[in-house]
Amino acid sequence: MSETELERLEARVLVGLRALDRARDTGDAAPDAVDVAAREVAAAFEAHEPLGVLLAQEFKSLADGRERFGPAPPPSHWVPWQRSLLVPVLFATDRAAVKTAPDGVRFGGNSGPLTYGELRVAIPDDHRMGAAEKPRRWRLRFRPTPADVATLGSVTTSTAEDFQDLAGRRLSGCEPRQGLLFVHGYNVTFGAAAIRAAQIAYDLNFTGVPLLYSWPSKGSVGGYAADENSVSRSVPSFQRFLRLVLTATGVCELHVIAHSMGNRVLTEALADLDTTRLPQGSGRLGQVIFAAPDVDAEVFRQRLPRIVRQSEGCTLYASSADRALAVSRAMAAAPRAGQAGPGIVVAAGLDTIDATALDTGLMGHSYVGDHRSVLADVYGLLRQARSPSERFGLVSVPHADGSYWSFQPER
Repeated sequence: MSETELERLEARVLVGLRALDRARDTGDAAPDAVDVAAREVAAAFEAHEPLGVLLAQEFKSLADGRERFGPAPPPSHWVPWQRSLLVPVLFATDRAAVKTAPDGVRFGGNSGPLTYGELRVAIPDDHRMGAAEKPRRWRLRFRPTPADVATLGSVTTSTAEDFQDLAGRRLSGCEPRQGLLFVHGYNVTFGAAAIRAAQIAYDLNFTGVPLLYSWPSKGSVGGYAADENSVSRSVPSFQRFLRLVLTATGVCELHVIAHSMGNRVLTEALADLDTTRLPQGSGRLGQVIFAAPDVDAEVFRQRLPRIVRQSEGCTLYASSADRALAVSRAMAAAPRAGQAGPGIVVAAGLDTIDATALDTGLMGHSYVGDHRSVLADVYGLLRQARSPSERFGLVSVPHADGSYWSFQPER
């Protein structure tokens, strides 16, 4: 290709990309505007062989090398769809419904009655561990599709009785009969919570039943005060949901991962609910994971003994690089349980993991679902039942109250 031809190609591609930007950034709802611009970019390369062939080969190579669910095969009711895997998640929420979409109901940020149901999330075949894929123009992801982007699909609601029957059927096909419950944090919409719950279950190669409890977060940065009120109001509804799962579904063991402010509803609920005193034959709490908890550190210490007594094990992930918790600490004038450093929470029955040494991104707050090393550590805990001393990359650190564990610095 001559220099003149190269300049013409560059100009044509730039024109197409700018048209694409205008179609996306101006809120143009017509799909034709996006498709025309996308086809123009592709045609520019195809007009200069072998660039079109090389581009196609490169995308095929990327697709062939994609990560997939494994090593254990997915449950039979996780079905492939449009170059993605549909992950069913059973959910309960005390959010108010805001609208009915063609593929089911959607929930907003206001409080409502406790609602049960099932949702489905499409995880792309080229999913990368720790990523909840979003549209990326530089990867030629012009329009969100299940093959490219983690996508919330159908959302159906049910009665409590139908929910427990469905959960029972799903669990009957699992060995062991385990559930994995995710409780999200502050500034999270229902859709984002659903995608995160499915992504974590996928990345952990979890072959039991994924569950989600979604409390009415406003889903906005400015909604912190409102979220604090909402999460406290959600405790009774969360306890009702927890009782139903443990007593009426046939689950043998329920693992729980709570993130950020979601730990407030979890710790308050379990401090006031002794699951060991539920009727004979009820399921039990397995591993309880407190991920970057936005909970007053002293309140967390007070509640912890009651939680430790009723669970198989408790793990706290904390970090000194968590900027979100630094802001929360300043607002509350009190340290948070998810902060490391001199005040790191170390207690009997609790495995504390310091993630400060990891590169956890700008805010350093969502590492339990974003960072491969942390996900691998959770995998070792939940899927392989390994203690911290048996898991890769952790070193023991002495502390006045015993000891805790720390990730080694990344190289």
